[in-house]
Amino acid sequence: MRTISEPAREIPVVAEADVVVCGGGPGGFSAAIAAARHGAKTILIERYGFLGGLATAGLVAPILGHTASRSSTPIVEGILREITERMHALNGAPAWEDTLSRWGIEFDAEALKIVLDEMTQEAGVQLMLHTYLADAALAGEEIAAVIVENKSGRQAVAGRVFIDATGDADIAARAGAPTTKGRAFDGRVESMGSFFHLAGFQPLSDERKRELRQQIEREMEDGRFHFYNAGFFNTCAYHKDHTSANMTRVAGDSTQAADMTRAELSVRREVWELLRYLRAHVPEFQDAYMQQTSPQVGPRESRQIVGPYRLTGEDIVAGRKFDDAVARGSWWVDIHCPLGHTYPVHLCVASCPKGEECPFWVAEFSGKREPMRRDRESLYPPQGDWYDIPYRCLLSVGVPNLLASGRCISATHEGMAGARVMGTCIAIGQAAGTAAALALAENLPLAGIHVQKLQQMLREDGQLV
Repeated sequence: MRTISEPAREIPVVAEADVVVCGGGPGGFSAAIAAARHGAKTILIERYGFLGGLATAGLVAPILGHTASRSSTPIVEGILREITERMHALNGAPAWEDTLSRWGIEFDAEALKIVLDEMTQEAGVQLMLHTYLADAALAGEEIAAVIVENKSGRQAVAGRVFIDATGDADIAARAGAPTTKGRAFDGRVESMGSFFHLAGFQPLSDERKRELRQQIEREMEDGRFHFYNAGFFNTCAYHKDHTSANMTRVAGDSTQAADMTRAELSVRREVWELLRYLRAHVPEFQDAYMQQTSPQVGPRESRQIVGPYRLTGEDIVAGRKFDDAVARGSWWVDIHCPLGHTYPVHLCVASCPKGEECPFWVAEFSGKREPMRRDRESLYPPQGDWYDIPYRCLLSVGVPNLLASGRCISATHEGMAGARVMGTCIAIGQAAGTAAALALAENLPLAGIHVQKLQQMLREDGQLV
């Protein structure tokens, strides 16, 4: 590969903090708020001009994992409940009590943006928006600073504890911390996808909606569309004057810019082909328009840090509990085909119609090893139950002053397929920020804090652990 030499230069340290949170998504904003509320000087670095990660930049809705498996029992409260109640006050989400009877917390992404602005500023978090994380500078085994790029140039942000909430474990990787990626069989990660909003169509009866869904399903069977479901009428977000559909799928690695570029082009092309088809063939959609496509395609999986413990699929389906639990999850082993297969394939299960065409399916189900996944029902935690996220999954075995938060914690491919949803990531983030503040307050290494005290602090802050 052709290279260009860049001259050495001095990088100004523009800010210093106790806790530096890298990434403003569900695992990041919650960590920053928690750390700052517990007295740590906290900086939150985010590449967009707003917080929320895939909840806002990906239009991903609803927030999942707030109740026990297939029940109305809450398992995540704390910062998540506060956010929900504040969005409700803005007519941007249901009342908290109402969300407990729903499969997820529907919300308005614009309401979430302003709520997160207010909560971080009230807590005293210093924000660095429009700032891209570029590298990590080490002092021995520890991170001394992260290197960032923005309109002001190349800068450094120094800190004592760093929380990697980038989703892709970017800071861990740049600091040389051990990471894993994807399934053990071939390293492939779950497929990406994007939400989009359609508006401007005429009111339709439930029967007419069923007819149109079946029409799109026939077009998918004939190869015109490559969605993994035909749910273009889905209204996953809070307001119901438009659709909020989660249909697209594309294989790729979100740590590779070329894959992300291809994915963005692919999903936009596909959803616009759907809109053109509806305008031409469905009278009620002749004036429909694309209200919004997500600012970025949504990755489901990439790098995971390596911690003293890795959350597994077996932990999920068993509803396993841990002495060092700091968060709870209930989402199931929901694997979106890493090869990007679409209709009629949705889940990586024994009944996949691709069957022996897929080398991973063969390795998993042909007797080469005991398979974990047999059918969809077996992929869930026990009904009314949950699994714990142990504190050890947030620690790095290679970098002592680094914590992971959100979907890049220490987990296997199957474990992350459940723990990646936003409700769980917010709970993990609250634990990470609280742990960072506790370690600093007691002058202890992250691996040496008293987890029982951390658990008590989380409970006092309204979290369920």
